[in-house]
Amino acid sequence: MEDRHALLQKINEISFVFNDLTLYLDTHPMDSIAKSDFQQAASKRKELMQKYHALACIHMDPVNTSDERVARLREMVEELLHGIDSRLSLHDFRVVFGDTHTNLIFDLVVPYSYKKRLQYPVKISKTCPKTAQLIISQFGGPDGELAASMRYLSQRYTMPCKEVAGLLTDIGTEELAHLEIVCAIIYQLTKDMSPEDAKTAGFDAYYIDHTSGLWPQAAGGIPFNACEFQSKGDAITDLFEDLAAEQKARTTYDNILRVVDDPEIKDPIRFLRAREVVHFQRFGEALEKTKDKLDAKNYYYANPEFDKKLFG
Repeated sequence: MEDRHALLQKINEISFVFNDLTLYLDTHPMDSIAKSDFQQAASKRKELMQKYHALACIHMDPVNTSDERVARLREMVEELLHGIDSRLSLHDFRVVFGDTHTNLIFDLVVPYSYKKRLQYPVKISKTCPKTAQLIISQFGGPDGELAASMRYLSQRYTMPCKEVAGLLTDIGTEELAHLEIVCAIIYQLTKDMSPEDAKTAGFDAYYIDHTSGLWPQAAGGIPFNACEFQSKGDAITDLFEDLAAEQKARTTYDNILRVVDDPEIKDPIRFLRAREVVHFQRFGEALEKTKDKLDAKNYYYANPEFDKKLFG
């Protein structure tokens, strides 16, 4: 029994190291020493767990509880949470500071009756499958939110500038929230649709294949595919694509606003359009930052993501 207690203690210790390195590498993905330590910890943890014949679970309490920066961040998060719902509360607040972004880790106590909210509210009272057929382009169309999220979350891995990789992560994640908004609009426009409504609105072909289920396609009926976006593995090439993508998405939202009259639909569409403008501005700044970092090299001649020896 003493041996098993000692073994469990070792598992808890190595699990703490394993979890700590997991959090650290999320904000410092290029740290080769941390990667090596993580691999060793993972291997040791697996070996000990096999000896114990059980999976280990470790509870991490917060550290640096007297750190002023952590305390300020906790106050900010608590204020934001209370702005969402006064019933929300947090505990075990922890911060992992990084070069490109900072992770905030905490447990959130959520009331049983709590309902998840969209980034921007959608409340549409009228069924209109004809309008849904237009809006659906921003779900699975060439300039839609699904393509945007996949584009940025794919490009981030090889981006040579850590700050820009962090930006791609943030915007790619936000695009998933925008996808939720677009899907909520489509769902609310079609949830009470009858077969006659679909036929009258010219939505009958979609109805035959999907009824009122959501499926990514363009307004013209072309299904979504991975050719809608590019991840070229060249920082300058990808950032120019990102700038163009945001402008094309903004143009599509402009076109929707010109065609759609319902204010309940136009309100969230205006929000989405405004965010595309902000993303365009952020990518413009990212492009200049990347060019500045590579300015000593001929970045038009070589690929900074592939020819790493030239840009070390």
